[in-house]
Amino acid sequence: MQFFAFPIRLSPIFFCLFLTLLTRSFVQAQSDSLSYGTIPQEEIATGNDPKFTLFDDAFYQNQLFLLGESHGVQKPQEVDFDLLKHLNQKLGIRYYIAEVDATKAHYMNDYLKTGDDATLKKVFRSWVQQTAQWANKDFFRKIQKIRALNQTLPAQRQIQFVGIDRIHDNALVAEHLTELMRGKKLTKAAQSLADSLVQKLTKKDADSLAANLALTWLDDWKQNEKAYQKTFGPQAPTLHHLLTNVGYLQTIKSREVTIFTNFKTLLPTLNNEKLYGFWGFFHVLQSPLTNRAKSFACMLKESDLYLHDKIVSITFSYLDSYSMVPTAFLPPFWQDKGKPYTRLDKFNNDSELMQSEGTGAMRAATRPNTLTLFAIDRPGSFARTTPIRVKYAPYMPKSQQIQFDPKLPTTAYFQYVILVRNSDMTEPLVF
Repeated sequence: MQFFAFPIRLSPIFFCLFLTLLTRSFVQAQSDSLSYGTIPQEEIATGNDPKFTLFDDAFYQNQLFLLGESHGVQKPQEVDFDLLKHLNQKLGIRYYIAEVDATKAHYMNDYLKTGDDATLKKVFRSWVQQTAQWANKDFFRKIQKIRALNQTLPAQRQIQFVGIDRIHDNALVAEHLTELMRGKKLTKAAQSLADSLVQKLTKKDADSLAANLALTWLDDWKQNEKAYQKTFGPQAPTLHHLLTNVGYLQTIKSREVTIFTNFKTLLPTLNNEKLYGFWGFFHVLQSPLTNRAKSFACMLKESDLYLHDKIVSITFSYLDSYSMVPTAFLPPFWQDKGKPYTRLDKFNNDSELMQSEGTGAMRAATRPNTLTLFAIDRPGSFARTTPIRVKYAPYMPKSQQIQFDPKLPTTAYFQYVILVRNSDMTEPLVF
């Protein structure tokens, strides 16, 4: 399994360790006693409408299907589209629970309707400016493919994004708020709050300043709810939810808690339908780690929501693959000098940064240049009784490590693994 949802940032204190010890083997190879050769498996040929025949009836009985990647690798983007298309055909899934905020999801859905690339570029604008891993052409083109797929589907099966993440882009939220208020007649007090909030968000002032304005506006809303409902009509819930999320910048410090809270809030609006989401690896882990706060999927699993026991997680492992990593995050000797991103092969499961137990067995059970799906939850699988064991290099910052509970089996965290062999990095997006 690959355990980095985001690239590591190595501070200068670790550079000397690298320089003096780089030629040594930091991580002793883990035991390959795990038998992946006996685990049911299936090669997936993306782009050719894979049938995913390995999925059984129990798989399809779940309510929430989560796919967990490490950002910056190209092949998972292809799998995401193919799996989404498959679940739409098989189960009618149309709600894509996305690792974006409500505003970015709004503009993504607007693009799905209009096909206007300028709208889609709004979503990616801040990521491009920040040199974020989400700023890649594979992601951009995937959304274009989802629109093309929607054009072939009846209205009741067309896919739409549901954004539940913490706010990513304050300036875009300001633009969204301005659109929602256009042509609406507000009270003098409400208009003053609206103007001030847009200004704070646009100028990238401290989140707390914008949050306090949003919370004040919500207080006014509570006192004058009927007036707001009349003024904004069907857009009232959207505006209220947006203001609530700006308020969360102050009232909820944890990103993961924000994600869970938004999901819980929006779930009743999703008609008890089956749902699908593509997230960073950490977010889809269904059990607690020993060194981090609980993930989104773990919170769901421990909640009283109706789908808490109907969640399935699929994760990726990587061999001989490359990540698109912001160059500024890396020590000098790993950098592609002069480029915003570096093509890096240091985040594989058998790299000098970490060794995952069973990696050699996975390699032996698969072929180069393939994607192989393993059903590790089946009867007789070692993963039902064996914990996840990973060894990290001594210079790996503790904050970047993921420590699994040794008392829990692998399947307590996820139930399927897709081994990616020889993937290139995602292609940087620039505009």
